[in-house]
Order: sequence, then structure tokens, then C-alpha cells
Amino acid sequence: MRRLNAFFLVFILLGVLAACAQTGGSDYRDEVGANGLLTPRAVLARYVAALGGEQVIRSHTSTTIQGRFVLSAFGMEGAASIYARAPNHLSQVIELPGLGTILAGYNGVVGWSVDPLQGSSALEGEALADLVQQSDYYLPLNLALSPGQETQELTRVNGMEAYKVKLTDDRGKDTFLYFATDSGLLLRTDVVTTTPVGAVPTTTYFAEYRDFGGYMQPTVISIDAAGQEFSIEVDNVSFDDVANSRFVPPPGI
Repeated sequence: MRRLNAFFLVFILLGVLAACAQTGGSDYRDEVGANGLLTPRAVLARYVAALGGEQVIRSHTSTTIQGRFVLSAFGMEGAASIYARAPNHLSQVIELPGLGTILAGYNGVVGWSVDPLQGSSALEGEALADLVQQSDYYLPLNLALSPGQETQELTRVNGMEAYKVKLTDDRGKDTFLYFATDSGLLLRTDVVTTTPVGAVPTTTYFAEYRDFGGYMQPTVISIDAAGQEFSIEVDNVSFDDVANSRFVPPPGI
């Protein structure tokens, strides 16, 4: 149980469920690169369209995700809530019976984590840099501005054909995203997540998309963090209902 604290920041990734896309303008959805595959901006543009389109994404200024956190290896399940608000606010609350509350967040200035096993801490260095990047509320429309972009191959994810896209940010950090060739939806991400206890290779699978007011969201998110498996089962996604109090740092930060 001592390793549980290595994983809570992974859930901040849920604030980026929409992953990445372009910022509008020309329609690149059929653009083919020199390798004969769709270009990254084509794949990402198709993804934005599959989610509901740029207009839908920009029409909201906050998001609430309510669901259940399931840690099967320990036989644990608890309530999970994630709150995001423009321009760059993010907060996560996980309640685990018998253990306590796990918190993580960023309010545009301070990033924090609270863990029943390790206590409270303000995030610094790469852990904070990751969180700042992930807290961009309109990240779905901005990540295609990554300085490095490559559609690497056609592969398969859980039996479905997918484009594997590599994005490299301005720190030189790589993220690999897999998009279904038929629906355009995100199926998987691979990234090394920086946490207060070190770098954690993390693979996340997204499944069972549902329409929430015109915005498609996955309702089953399965995560493998350095061999430890857990999941989020989403019950509801709502928009434009997040209070300022959700982003107040906890005592001790």
C-alpha cells in the first residue's frame, strides 16, 4: 500500500481526456504525409471532430467528472471527482474507505498533492511542469502546437486499427497517442508521468465513449502505472458548474 502515493497524479491526465487537436483554420483531416499516413494534424483534427468539434470544446469554461476509482489489486474502490476550469485550474479528489482522501491540483500558481501516507506537499520541478501543462483547459485545441509531431505507424489497440502519433513538447518530453482509424477517437496514451516519488511510465486506455451534451467522453479509463493497474469508471460529466472553492490549496500547502 506504500506505493499508492506514486499514482494519484496520474489522474490529472483525466483533465486531458480530449487529448489534443489543432487550433482551427484549414481542414487538414485528409492530409497525407510523406510516409503515406495521415499527418499528425490530420489525425488530431479528426479527433476534435469526433469529440464534437472545436465550437463545442470552446463553448465550455469548466468541467466536472464524477465516477469511481477502482484499485483491484488491493480490493479498493472509492469515489473520484475531477474538476477543471479555464484557463488552467485543475483539482482531483479521491475518497478511499479505510485509507482517506487523495488530493492533487493546480490553481494557476500553486500545484499540490495530499496523500494519507505521505502528507501534504507543494509540487516542484518536472512534477509541477507536467501539471501546469496538463492544466490548460483548452489543451484539446492547443497540443497540436507541440514542436515535435510525427505519425509513426498504423498499429492495433485492443483489436482496433489505430494511428500512433508521437508528440514532443518544448521540454523534449514525448507522448504517444493512439487514435482509432474508423471513429477518430483516442484509444490509448503512453507517457512518463513525473510524480513526487519519481518518473512513472504510464499507459492509459480510453473506452466506452458517451455523448455528454454533444461532447464525447470516455467512461472507462484503465491505467497501468509501472505495472500497477487501476481504473476510473465515469458516471457523469457536466460543464460550467465548478466553484472557485475547488481550487483552494489544502491546509499545509
